[in-house]
Amino acid sequence: MKVTIDLPDRDDLGVDEHYAKEALVATLYTNGKLSGREAREVLGMTRRGFEEMLPRYGFSILVDTPENIETELNA
Repeated sequence: MKVTIDLPDRDDLGVDEHYAKEALVATLYTNGKLSGREAREVLGMTRRGFEEMLPRYGFSILVDTPENIETELNA
C-alpha cells in the first residue's frame, strides 16, 4: 500500500518523509495493526533499532496487549 499526505511546505514543521514513515509505522505497531516483524520490515530496521526508535515518537517498547502482559507476568 502506498500512502500520500500533503503537508504544508514549511521549514519549521520539521517533518520529512522518513519522519512521517517512522511515526506512522510506530503508531500502527502500538495500536496492534502491525506486528513487530511487519513494522521492522517496512522500515528496514533490526529489532534493536526499532526498539530504540519507538520512544522518539512517544511509544513504549512493549505494547500492552493481553498476550504481552501475560508473558511479562509469567517471566
